[in-house]
Amino acid sequence: MGGGHEESSGHGGDRPWVYFMIDSFFLVTQFFVLTFKLRIADDLVLPHRLPPGGQGRPTETTTAPKTPVGITVIRSIENSPPQYQMNGGELLDERAVTQKLGDIVEGKNPDNYSVRISYEGKGVIFKDVMPIFNTCLKLRIKECGLQPTRQQSRV
Repeated sequence: MGGGHEESSGHGGDRPWVYFMIDSFFLVTQFFVLTFKLRIADDLVLPHRLPPGGQGRPTETTTAPKTPVGITVIRSIENSPPQYQMNGGELLDERAVTQKLGDIVEGKNPDNYSVRISYEGKGVIFKDVMPIFNTCLKLRIKECGLQPTRQQSRV
């Protein structure tokens, strides 16, 4: 009487290997589910998409060199208004520099220009440089940067 009750209890009794078989089945199934990958038919067609001769397009694109525009910000006296010098030319005020930059870029692609702003002297503050950045933004010149001059300012 008691022997039949033990075998039907479901705790394994004489067959503990069944649990290992179930675990193994789920692990193998999980392996195949996780490593399954569809093979795309386009991978096989790739050589047919290449131009004659089997060579692809060159990866490097050549661009024309950008025209550099150098602007130096100078403040000779601490409380005087800043002066700007374009490409080593004459000293200009803020409005004249804005006008000259507009004339240079007018009717041309602004991506072909690179503006580099430098400064001389201890009196130059960031507020003196910002009008040039704002002008470049309005003219859509994307390459505009600040670089200090290599000369040491004299005290």
